[in-house]
Amino acid sequence: MKNLHYIIACFFFLSCATGSKIKIERNEEVIKYAYSITAENLEKHLKVLASDEYEGRETGMAGQKKAAQYIQDYYKKIGINGGMPDGSYQQPFPLVVNNPKNIELSMLKYAEGEAEKPMKLDLKCFEDYYFFGGFEDTTIVGMEMVFAGYGIKEKNFNSYTEDVKGKAVIVIEGSPTLPKDQELDRDWDNWRLKLKTAQQQGACALFTVKNNFRESVESVRYFVENPNMQIHNKGRKKYNRIPNFYLPDSLSQILLSKSYSELEDVGKKTESFITNIRINMRSFFIDTTLKSENILGFIEGTDLKDEILVLSAHYDHIGYDNGQVCNGADDDGSGTVAVLEIAQAFALAKKEGKTPRRSILFLNVSGEEKGLLGSQFYTENPIYPLSNTIADLNIDMIGRTDDNHDNDQYVYLIGSDRLSSDLDVIARQCNKEYAQLELDYTYNAESDPNKFYYRSDHYNFAKKDIPVIFYFSGVHEDYHKPTDDVEKILFSKTAQITKLIFHTAWELANRDDRPRLDNK
Repeated sequence: MKNLHYIIACFFFLSCATGSKIKIERNEEVIKYAYSITAENLEKHLKVLASDEYEGRETGMAGQKKAAQYIQDYYKKIGINGGMPDGSYQQPFPLVVNNPKNIELSMLKYAEGEAEKPMKLDLKCFEDYYFFGGFEDTTIVGMEMVFAGYGIKEKNFNSYTEDVKGKAVIVIEGSPTLPKDQELDRDWDNWRLKLKTAQQQGACALFTVKNNFRESVESVRYFVENPNMQIHNKGRKKYNRIPNFYLPDSLSQILLSKSYSELEDVGKKTESFITNIRINMRSFFIDTTLKSENILGFIEGTDLKDEILVLSAHYDHIGYDNGQVCNGADDDGSGTVAVLEIAQAFALAKKEGKTPRRSILFLNVSGEEKGLLGSQFYTENPIYPLSNTIADLNIDMIGRTDDNHDNDQYVYLIGSDRLSSDLDVIARQCNKEYAQLELDYTYNAESDPNKFYYRSDHYNFAKKDIPVIFYFSGVHEDYHKPTDDVEKILFSKTAQITKLIFHTAWELANRDDRPRLDNK
């Protein structure tokens, strides 16, 4: 116990010693520039970018290109130079579009002893199933199906007790509640893990039974109906995943002759069985190409100008959903206009002779909604060396509140301490001196089931060992819906968070030392 106390004391001393090196003093002159960030200015920008005229800003479409021009013109207006080597603003990137067409799915259920008289089920997308893309053209005829419980394979829990090689697998979503001595080692609520496991076992297709199928359809319809995209600078990447389908529990009762609760009970017993079902499927995909653009604004620093601080937000959204425009006022109109306001605050400071010591890249990316494509392209084709990039402050959805908070005076910090404790200390101290918001780290936990750390553009920087902070206010009922409109944005809250990010950026751009990586 004495040794344990000694270790804890040493750790506390080292932590305090590390933290003591970072001292942030309130700077009244910087506050003047922060005051130029106003709710009125944020609203003015957002009423344009999140208007119906911009058609939901879908990647590669006309509305996204209108938004790109608006951002570029604003940077020119306030004296922010283009960030490309020739002084221009746009970093184009090519895309290949994998558009699903002609998905046909049917199932034949054979009654015991009546193999010659099967029941044929011709299934309709969004009524009887939905699917995720990411697989190649596929034709399946008469494939046998195996029920594999929850689709789990671990040392102490194995749903694959039957051979599934060359067969279709049907599983239940989620994971079972088990006794403590049987707790699972991995996160089996993750559909990608279940799909990968089925494929590793030799399955040719995966079908997952969803208990809340009807609600899920509305949240995924856009992603099913709209094309899958890839960056096209290296040629078309072949998909290597097997087909992945979701079925309602009502259909599983017809197919497996068991209620959902009965299937759950079977799944807990790690019991699989071959069903009396055959699958027929045909899919065809049509490839096209198009182009999208990142917009880069740039302020060159003074004595530390070779070091770059990035402020990022994605300005694309999902376009239309079922014929209705999705304006994406919060996602991520709020982050986009925050970057514009931070840019004008730094431009004002520069005009008054207060140019930051480090250079600042205002990076407005497209393609986030298609898989973080714009930030992926930038980090794979950086205009400024990534080794000189000190941090990325990424802003995505800061205009609303979620159900976890009683007031709007908070912001989620995600990733701030994943790579650099220095960056987290700077963020905390800036908040203490200037904003006094509640800093919520709930979604920063590695166990976060939402996996938000991996779901916005900062992640492509983090993968390159660049310290990041993802500023976020949480998900709400209008997320990815036509109702995510300007009228619901809390502009005073958005302004307060934007000011906090400006102060943090100012500190990072002007302090002597860049944030240190914890593993270096």
